[in-house]
Amino acid sequence: MSRSSSKQSSQPSPNSLVAECLNRFKIKDMNEWSGVNADLIITDPPFGIDFSGKPDNYNRDAGRVVDGYVEWSADTYERKIDQLLDCLTRNLGSAGSGLIFSGWNNSNVIHNQINQHSDLHLEGKLYWVYNFAPYCRKRPAHNVYEIYWVVNNPTTYFYSNECSTAHCTSGESNLSALVFKRDYKKGMPKYPTRLPFGLLRCLLEHYSEPDSLVFDPLAGSGMVGVVAEFLGRDYLLGDLNRNAKGVFQNLLEHYHDSASSDTYEQQMRE
Repeated sequence: MSRSSSKQSSQPSPNSLVAECLNRFKIKDMNEWSGVNADLIITDPPFGIDFSGKPDNYNRDAGRVVDGYVEWSADTYERKIDQLLDCLTRNLGSAGSGLIFSGWNNSNVIHNQINQHSDLHLEGKLYWVYNFAPYCRKRPAHNVYEIYWVVNNPTTYFYSNECSTAHCTSGESNLSALVFKRDYKKGMPKYPTRLPFGLLRCLLEHYSEPDSLVFDPLAGSGMVGVVAEFLGRDYLLGDLNRNAKGVFQNLLEHYHDSASSDTYEQQMRE
């Protein structure tokens, strides 16, 4: 991982590196965070539907999906999103950006709450296009995530025109549509939701700089932290589910063990 790979004789052991990373994952409610002063907040809130991520049509063994995920009910979703936006307001730096993922079900709720939130400015919307695992025999699959880009100040945020993923190296630098495949880790403990490495790499490289502080108050599997660690960003994660931290550890160890492979490095850019 890049923040440690440049060190020679004093390079820490893999075990101590993972232990240090785990200290950045706090078991904490999003409403308890204040003053993080993050340069970038990336978060993927619950869907607000009847979802557990365990059915076998999600291309996963239900026995490997950890317990403890709490879905937000439809009747409380608006209030929860408002609390999430308050969390961003309290914890974004003056030039910070926030990226909020949304499935199609409650996208209108997120959009409306952002528009009503006087302390955040909706700078734009991105779309993640992905392969969808469940079979859809009776209707087309909804295979697009919306990503709301909010800022504290529309004149001071950081943005880079380039990234090292296939999004920019093999195509146009256009954040309107991000095409990244979902990455299914078979045989590993799973969290109901997990964003792919390549997508997060693209976003971190466009919206943050080396040593920027990246924060996710609804971290789940901790993939935001995994990618931030690999790219040399500082980071802080929070989630109420203690079992999610174990998934984060497994992912850290997996990517750390695979980081020396040129083939794997290419896969993490796609």
